[in-house]
Amino acid sequence: MSLTIPVAHDFICPWCWVGLLQAMKLEKEFDAKIDWLGYELFPIELEWPDYAPGTPPPANKPPTLSRFEFLTIADGIEMPTTERPRKMRTFNAHEAVEYAKTEGVANEVVEALYRAYWEQGKEINDIGVIGQLTRGLIKDQAALVKAIETQQFKDQIVGFDDDAYASGVYNVPTFYILGERYAEQPYAVLRKAVAAAQEETALAAN
Repeated sequence: MSLTIPVAHDFICPWCWVGLLQAMKLEKEFDAKIDWLGYELFPIELEWPDYAPGTPPPANKPPTLSRFEFLTIADGIEMPTTERPRKMRTFNAHEAVEYAKTEGVANEVVEALYRAYWEQGKEINDIGVIGQLTRGLIKDQAALVKAIETQQFKDQIVGFDDDAYASGVYNVPTFYILGERYAEQPYAVLRKAVAAAQEETALAAN
């Protein structure tokens, strides 16, 4: 029996771009099924932060890698360099994924939206753009648009910070593997956890 792995994610998060690629590898290697859970980093109620510029290091200090740079190197991933929309909310994109679940094409829609944003720089929260990207994937485009416009799946989309924290999600992506949470982890850690979960599930079934 295939293992289902819920993944809390948001499209604009660079860690989640890595998470998409990790999820695709888990699907292929373990025949796992991904259940995409919409977590919006910047819901309409949350103002966009203005980050102050960091303090430059001393001139004689050698450069060091960030946690994220370590992750991409460990997983052999080169981040897309395409210019992307800034301060783009993602509620409509998550609504589209929830509707896609009703037609059994959530994986395809999630990948299409991620690639459009990260590789093509498209504003994937725009309903017209969503329609273009899901043409050929979503059969009932009218129902998709209605679901987005009426916020049909609002209760399925979790916003940061308070609601996300209350649900146990502090970072995206967060992978749920047999009840344990794995947040912002390299593929080697996820792979080990999934292999152990499959073995445990198989033993329990016998």
